[in-house]
Amino acid sequence: MRRLSRVRSKLADERGATLLTMIFFLFCLGGLLSLVLFQEQTHFLKMNVQQTADIISKGARAAGKWEYVDAEGNRQTRLFATKEEAIQSEAEIIRGAREEAEILWNDNRASLERGKLDDAHVVHQKGEKQHLYKQGIYYIWIGVETRLSSFTEDYQVKLERVSQSGTYD
Repeated sequence: MRRLSRVRSKLADERGATLLTMIFFLFCLGGLLSLVLFQEQTHFLKMNVQQTADIISKGARAAGKWEYVDAEGNRQTRLFATKEEAIQSEAEIIRGAREEAEILWNDNRASLERGKLDDAHVVHQKGEKQHLYKQGIYYIWIGVETRLSSFTEDYQVKLERVSQSGTYD
């Protein structure tokens, strides 16, 4: 009986220490979970922006691409920015690369803005460099700014993603 009363008294003395230890580990676990969730939000945003950039660059290149055989019998590829430019060169394309990129950006922008996006910027062809069109390359840069939540506060996050589609031998 004495042993049982000693054990009970020791347990009564250590209840406070156990509670403090448990609260400490719960805060540590909450902080770790917050970091993991923040990291996953960032990865999801990166993936979404990169997927949008890839869709735009590949779609724009496919729309504005014109393949022809030159006088020497070699197969050549050229990318046209607009339909008017293609008509002047007597090329047959459905839509220019820049025109298609604008349509794809307007269609896919909603998927980015669904997640509390503050701002999004797009730069096509490194500022409309004509030599990229002549090489058959379509290049796009997308920069986004958003707020992501953590356990204690919100963070302002800026991401930049690039996609380039072209003919590579």
